[in-house]
Parts: sequence; structure tokens; C-alpha cells
Amino acid sequence: MADDIRVRFAPSPTGYLHVGGARTALFNYLFAKKSGGKFILRIEDTDRARSTEESINAILRSMKWMGLTWDEGPEVGGNYGPYLQTQRTALYDEYAKRLLDSGHAYYCFCSQEEIEKERQEHSEHSPASKYSGKCRSISLEDARARIAAGEKPAIRFKMPARQIIFDDVVRGELTFDGSLLGDMVIVRSDGIPTYNYAVVIDDALMKITHVLRGDDHISNTPKQIVIYDALGLPIPKFGHISMILGPDGTRLSKRHGATSVEEYQKNGILSTALVNYLALLGWSPEGDREFFTKEELENEFSLDRVSKSPAVFDFVKLKWMNGNYIRKMSDKDAATTAVPYLVDAGIFSSAQEAGERADWLEKIMKTAKTSFDTFAESPFKIKLFVSDEFEINSSDAEVAKYVSSPELTGKVLDFVIAEIEAAEVYDLASIKAIIKKAQKSLGVSGHDVFMPLRVSLTGQSSGPGVYEMFDILGRERSVKRLAGFKTRFLSAG
Repeated sequence: MADDIRVRFAPSPTGYLHVGGARTALFNYLFAKKSGGKFILRIEDTDRARSTEESINAILRSMKWMGLTWDEGPEVGGNYGPYLQTQRTALYDEYAKRLLDSGHAYYCFCSQEEIEKERQEHSEHSPASKYSGKCRSISLEDARARIAAGEKPAIRFKMPARQIIFDDVVRGELTFDGSLLGDMVIVRSDGIPTYNYAVVIDDALMKITHVLRGDDHISNTPKQIVIYDALGLPIPKFGHISMILGPDGTRLSKRHGATSVEEYQKNGILSTALVNYLALLGWSPEGDREFFTKEELENEFSLDRVSKSPAVFDFVKLKWMNGNYIRKMSDKDAATTAVPYLVDAGIFSSAQEAGERADWLEKIMKTAKTSFDTFAESPFKIKLFVSDEFEINSSDAEVAKYVSSPELTGKVLDFVIAEIEAAEVYDLASIKAIIKKAQKSLGVSGHDVFMPLRVSLTGQSSGPGVYEMFDILGRERSVKRLAGFKTRFLSAG
């Protein structure tokens, strides 16, 4: 039954949620939504040296920001908790005892030095290295006597020497030779369970039906399957998603730029754009459509269209997509979203000040949001409207043309300044009339009126419209900019 499907995302809280993990979480979430199943969040924090509460909170924040709400897990609860591995140690101990009693596992008293020496000796004859299994012969009774005397062994699982076959829902049938894998540690000598053991107990007891994860876990799957078999637990279906590469074809890493979800959020990427973009990394919808709402993704996602090939993360493409989302936002929403970035940049002293000037900011945003692709860029674009201290792009040939034509530019500016100051009403209609009058009275082309005004108001030959600039700046500041440009750049001429 579709409503019996249960998937999980199980990050290790040793850092922030990176885009690879976020993509895995998203695919699990979408599969659960499409199938009417449950999406479970579990925190795998058995690496006690590196796991932190801060990382757990960062992961939860990032998932909430992306809209990946979980049906069971931290802060939500559920019938199969606890949802942090460090709170499940009694369960791991119970099932480890079952494996020992059934003869599927044994105590290993080998020291790290012994294991390393064995590995080095083995590697001289073969590139493969596995534990010899020399502690297999120690009886459970003798082992427990040694433990009572103070020794602290690890617990190893007896890897069966057989073919291990499973049908990957993404990659098809995969086969591994168990005789090449060696007996793996399932509980370390300090009592901490290893990943390949704990994940089996957790997934089985949480009734996970599908394990969808990165393809770096393919080699772990046969090790987990034999533990399911030994315990008589139902084996979930496995699907391994291709890795994400950087534009240079190597695995995505910090050297490719930002990799954590929170970094992209801080850099002004919208959650809607990031979710849309990540969904298309390794999954192909029908047709050539690129833009999807989260709800549309929930309806259209399917495992049979998940690719086996690596996906390439292209920040330029993400920015382009993000810019499209920005331009579709209402002026009010775009202004509200930009406020934290504008405050950080000193455009506004506080969110309260921005709120008090909300109408004006929305008017700016109507024009400005067409000129940036991330909200981190918004202060640089909006500063043009807010501060009269802006640079002239003298390297622009069009700008240079009107700076070096003081007679023409001066005539246009003088005429427009005089008309604006004399106008009874200052609005878009009067500005349009003044510009049309300048063209006729001075006997020049529309281009030779618009360009001196654009350059004087913005310092650029392209960008915000001239009418919009006059409207946003108002009468006093518009005159100030036109006169200031004439004084700074045309006086010498």
C-alpha cells in the first residue's frame, strides 16, 4: 500500500547541511509525498567526537527553510523514536547480544596495532585488505570470561562467504562477493555501534521501506543486507543516487564555492529556487520544463526518472534560476526579503527604519529586482536609488560619449532642470512631457535626451529606466543629481 511507504533522511551532525545531503533529503521527501508515505528525520550522532548540538540545530534550520517538513523525528516525535542514535544505545546492545548468541557475531580482542600489522602484511600480497577472522575461534564462554577479567573487545559480524545480490531501484541488480568483504566491526571496544550496524537496527525498527541515499553508500549495502538476514528483519528497497560534481567534473567541495544550504541562504538564494534546482540534479521531469513549485515537484517526482549519471552543480545556472524567481515575486515580498541584506549593508539602520519606508522601498524594488539574481546583490543595486554618492562608469563608451560632449549634455541638463523646478506638479506624466519638450525645443534626438539624463542619474548607460529614476528620486534629489553631474564632469568643458 502506498501509505505504508516510509523513507528517512539520516544526516550525521558533524557540520552544516550541504547541498548533496539536501538533495538526498529532497528526493526522499518528494518520494514520500508522491506515494502518500511518511518522511522520517533521524540524526545519526554516534560520532561523539565530532557531533554537536549546533550542527543538529543547523540541519533542522536548513530543512525547515527548504520546506522539507518531516512526519517523524526531532521536535515532532513519533511512534518509533527516539530519533537520535545516542538515545538508542539500549536497542543496539540488545540486537548485538542476539547476534552473539546466534553465532552471527563474535568478540574480537585484537588491538589496533595487531590489526594494522595484519593489514600491512596482507597488502604485500594483495591490494585488498580484510580482517583475517582469527578471533572467530574464541568461544562465547571464553570471551565473556576475558571481558569479566577486564578486557574490552569489539564485536565483529561474521561475513558470509556468498554472493550478495540486491535490486537497486535506481541502478538495477548489483552483486557483491561476501568472501571479499571480511568480518566487520559492528560495535567498537568503547561500546559505540558502527554505522553499518546501527543503521540496520534503526531502519528495521522504524519500519523504513525504501532507503534512498548517495551512491557513496553502495559498498555499505551488502554489509547491511547480511545483518538484516542474520536478524530475520525485513530488508528495505535500496536506491543509490548519483553524486554531485562541480563544474570541473570533480566531486563538489568547498573549493567550488559555497556548499552548505545556510551559505546559499546567506548569499541571497531563495529556498524555492534552491529546491527547484536541486530537484533537477539527477532527476529528469517529462518534457523540457525547468521551473516547478514544491507542490508540483511533489506531484511529478518519480524514482524511475532518477539518473544513474553524476549531476553537475552549476552556480551560474542556480543564480539564473534564482533571478527568475526574484522577478516573479511581488514588489512587497521582494522588498521584505531584501531588508536583512540592506540592513547588513548599512542601506537602512534597522528593519524598523526599512518598515517605516516600506512604500518607497517597494517602489524601488519594482525597478531594482530586474537587475540582480541574488538578494546578496540587492544592496549594490538599490544603493543607486538610496545614495547620491555613486560612481560613473567611465569605461562605458556611451557614458564617456556624453561626458566628453559637455555642450550637448549641458544643454539637456540645464533645460530639464529648469523645467522640473518650474513644474507645478511633479509626477510621471509631467516628467514625460518635459523630456518630450526638451527633444523638440533643443532639436535633438530622443536618444540624445535620454542618455545624458540616464548617465547623470545613474552613472550607467543601461539599467533602471529614466522615468522610474525620476519617480523614485523625487523632484529635489533628481535636480540634485543632474546638477551634481554637470558640476563634476562638465564644468571643465
